[in-house]
Amino acid sequence: MSRPNFAPERPKRPSPVDPPGGATEALWQYLRRIESGLDQIDARIDRLYVALGGGTVLLATIGLVSAFIVRGG
Repeated sequence: MSRPNFAPERPKRPSPVDPPGGATEALWQYLRRIESGLDQIDARIDRLYVALGGGTVLLATIGLVSAFIVRGG
């Protein structure tokens, strides 16, 4: 049986996605920092919604109590 004839190996070129110098790693770190900043903004917005919701409930309660006081008096 004859031995299979494979093409000779060519030297591999560096991938354009990962250039030398760790540029890809630097990009991922930058994206992680942006994501962390967006998470902080999201947390602040959530607290703002809770505060606005609590304020709305408080104003509604004050309005109901004052209506009962005015109607009863």
